[in-house]
Amino acid sequence: MKVGIVGAGNVATHLVKGLAKIGVEIPVIYSRTLASAQRLVEHAPTAIPTGATNFRELPHADIYLLAVPDQALPELVQKASFPEGAVVAHTSGAQPLALLASLTEVTTGVFYPLQTFSKEKDLNWAQIPICVEASTPTAEEALLTLGKRLSHQVVLMKGEERRQLHVAAVFACNFTNHLWGVAQEILKKADLPVNLVAPLVQETVQKAFQFPPFTVQTGPAQRGDVNTIEAHLQLLSSEPQYQHLYQVLTQSIQTVAEKGLVSGKQA
Repeated sequence: MKVGIVGAGNVATHLVKGLAKIGVEIPVIYSRTLASAQRLVEHAPTAIPTGATNFRELPHADIYLLAVPDQALPELVQKASFPEGAVVAHTSGAQPLALLASLTEVTTGVFYPLQTFSKEKDLNWAQIPICVEASTPTAEEALLTLGKRLSHQVVLMKGEERRQLHVAAVFACNFTNHLWGVAQEILKKADLPVNLVAPLVQETVQKAFQFPPFTVQTGPAQRGDVNTIEAHLQLLSSEPQYQHLYQVLTQSIQTVAEKGLVSGKQA
């Protein structure tokens, strides 16, 4: 199986590294910026780096993975024309399979790895869930086969399910990471070591996988501690965006408590 990579960002970088590691041939790495593609070839020496605008001139691959930002996909699809018979799949959690419908002479699919990717942080692909959707049984089989070579958890998932998963992932990952960043900024402003909260963060994550998170919620919002909440809001008065975030999350915690979810009941 030959897999071409379109893109040179975080997801593309990890795909190239992961595929090369398990011995999948990567004949081509495409990027709008040729230099970016050339840098990725360091991880897949047999790949041809290209910035060509004519996709039909790309070296043949059985599958092309479009690992580009969501906002770049529509323009890419509009301009692209891949070699006949290939499977072309995007890697987005939010974009529909139908986005690729205008591509002719190919079959299409989605190959969505559920993970946060940063170029500087190595990952174990075997532990990354991969969600697959396809326009034909043949494309589905090809993407499932590729996914199972990379990961121990490959799931067939329709577009609406995948979009719901993506929303959940934003809450679980992106928003959580942002809140940890806010916490660090507050500590730095107070000249306090940021590692003071490390055991708290670790325990919170571990506990969230042992129990339903709403049932083990703690803190002033959960207790209805109005005095502490007001004191915190006063401390955040010089950072109105953090103050507003504190208020919104406090209200959300209290609303969940009112619905009875914190006691394990489903409201």
